[in-house]
Amino acid sequence: MGKGQVRMHGQRHRGRVQSVTQTGFSLIEVVVALAVFSIGLLAIFSMQFSAIKTNAVGRGVTENITVATDKVERLMAMSYTHADLTAGSHQVAQDADGIDNNLDGNVDEPGESGYLLVDWQVQDDCLGSDFQGHKCVQVHVSSNVNGTRVKEIRLDFIKANML
Repeated sequence: MGKGQVRMHGQRHRGRVQSVTQTGFSLIEVVVALAVFSIGLLAIFSMQFSAIKTNAVGRGVTENITVATDKVERLMAMSYTHADLTAGSHQVAQDADGIDNNLDGNVDEPGESGYLLVDWQVQDDCLGSDFQGHKCVQVHVSSNVNGTRVKEIRLDFIKANML
C-alpha cells in the first residue's frame, strides 16, 4: 500500500476512513416510534370520549329548555283566570303532560314515567300592590339521567291580565 491509503474490509480508500452507509431503522427506533404514535392515538381517543359526554350533556340541557319554553308558551296562551294559573304550585302527572317522558315514541301512555319532571309556581300580584292584575310564573324542568346527574332549567315570566 502506498502513502495515504488505508485498507479496510478488503477495499482501498484514499485519505480518511469512510463509514459504512446504514439503511433502514433499528429495532429500538421502531419501538420508540410506535410508543409515541400509541400515546398520540390514546390522546385522540380520550378527546373523543370527552366530546361524546359533553354532547350528551348539551342534548339534555337543550331538551329541558325546549320542554320549559313549550310550557311557558302554553301558559301564556291560557286565559288569566285559567285553573293552571291560580296561585300556588302546579304539576301535571307524567302520563298527562304532553311529553314522551320515557322516550319510547308514545306520548302520555297510561302509567308513563320517565326522567323529565315539569312543575310551575304561580304568584298573584308579585310586583307589589301598586301593580295589580299580573301573575309571576316560574316554570321548572328537571331531568334525572341514570339516577346521578340532575339538570334543572327555570324560566320566569309575568302574565298580565289583558283588559
